[in-house]
Amino acid sequence: MKSMMLTTLSAALLLAAATAATTPALATEREATSYTVELPLIPGWFKGKKIFYLQTEASDPGLAQSQQATYVARLANAATAVPSAVDDIYHVTNFTQANVVPSAPLPEGPSNGNPDYSPIWQVSLVTWVNAGQAHVLTSEEDVLAAVAAGEVTLTKTNIVVNCPIIYSPQGGLFPQAHLIEHHSGEAR
Repeated sequence: MKSMMLTTLSAALLLAAATAATTPALATEREATSYTVELPLIPGWFKGKKIFYLQTEASDPGLAQSQQATYVARLANAATAVPSAVDDIYHVTNFTQANVVPSAPLPEGPSNGNPDYSPIWQVSLVTWVNAGQAHVLTSEEDVLAAVAAGEVTLTKTNIVVNCPIIYSPQGGLFPQAHLIEHHSGEAR
């Protein structure tokens, strides 16, 4: 079984902003130190292609616990804001597959030109009417076609999650990030 981990961002960039109010000598010392962080990436689907995202926060305590994310009750308020910055993330309930998202940064980073992308997602549950006919849905179009055909039901929840996309084939890799593939001891 393969899993991906993310190693990213030099501390010099992060600490420069955080230490702006400190003395010049202290800021220089901190800027010389380099840090990285490893976070688990979650696979998903966007327009038929595999993507990877982080899940850092969730408005539901049970989901936060199961995903080891930070519980943020106020995140649920994002779904009722006008205009909303929240988009759907589709989670299939009775068939094992990665979640589906309707948008991604194009490209990743400061040049993103996709005005529809948001890393704040409201969870919509997709349930196959006949689980024996279930198959992998790899795009929002697949989900909506299955709804229209009566193959699945769609239930929007009040759960909101913060899940920034780190990589998509269409948008590339988040700037300064490095994907490192880790293999478990299981047979492939």
